[in-house]
Amino acid sequence: MIEVIDAPDHVAAFRIAGTVTAADYDQIIPEIEDTLAEHKEIGVLADLAAMEDMTGEALQRDLQYGMGKLGELHRFKRAAVISDKQWIKGATEMADKLFPQIDARVFSPDEKDEALRWVSDLH
Repeated sequence: MIEVIDAPDHVAAFRIAGTVTAADYDQIIPEIEDTLAEHKEIGVLADLAAMEDMTGEALQRDLQYGMGKLGELHRFKRAAVISDKQWIKGATEMADKLFPQIDARVFSPDEKDEALRWVSDLH
């Protein structure tokens, strides 16, 4: 399940729960694209505290979208991930090193407000 979270208009923010499917990306990608259409630089917040799993098709859709955006990664200034799962924290830390143009941080579920403040501050 995907829920769009209220955030400043330069931030694409989502709460993701349960098992993420490729169809869920049909909700996420247009929201990100709309935000990119309106702003030169954006932040992305993903609250994954209630995420349980991801289908193979969802992973494939995520990778395809990411690869298609390689030339625009400089526009994604900050990425905040909310989770207490170690594998998500590890994946976010690896992405932060692989894509240094995006400042990525993991926040615990009790730091949601701080995560939104941080991802919203692009300067």
